[in-house]
Amino acid sequence: MMARAAYLTALRSLTARFRRDERAASAVEFAIVCGPFFFLLLGVLQLGIFYMSQSALDTGVIKTAETLRTNFTTGSTATLPDSNTLRSSVVTNAGGLISNDSTLSVEIRQITGLNAAVVPIADGTNDYGSNTSTLVLRAQSTVVTFAPGLSGLSTVSSSALVRRQGT
Repeated sequence: MMARAAYLTALRSLTARFRRDERAASAVEFAIVCGPFFFLLLGVLQLGIFYMSQSALDTGVIKTAETLRTNFTTGSTATLPDSNTLRSSVVTNAGGLISNDSTLSVEIRQITGLNAAVVPIADGTNDYGSNTSTLVLRAQSTVVTFAPGLSGLSTVSSSALVRRQGT
């Protein structure tokens, strides 16, 4: 019985000394906070890259549509641009975040050809319709995803309308 009492007294003394010791408290607090902070930082970076890529693709598609509209209005397009020319124009106007690789899909078609609620982008579709058709230029690209749990932010898409007139 005496050994048990001595053991409990020693255990209480050790526990009290452990509670008073604060030498490694900041290391323990850092270890607790570091993991969630790191994942939060990755999430913020992933969202930033996603929105910058979305903005770049929007800019590329809008500027390409403006160029098409200007060419249609002035009659400076003897031949209508093919899919490779449209892709190159979107990439050039988009900047460095959008690249002309297999993940970029670009199409132009009449708006009447979009009669379903969701029509996937068919890369290389060129349907310019008649001289007065309303066209929709659509593009879609993938974004690098590195943050865990945010794999849904891997695709950006953009569209712009342009009216064909005079050509």
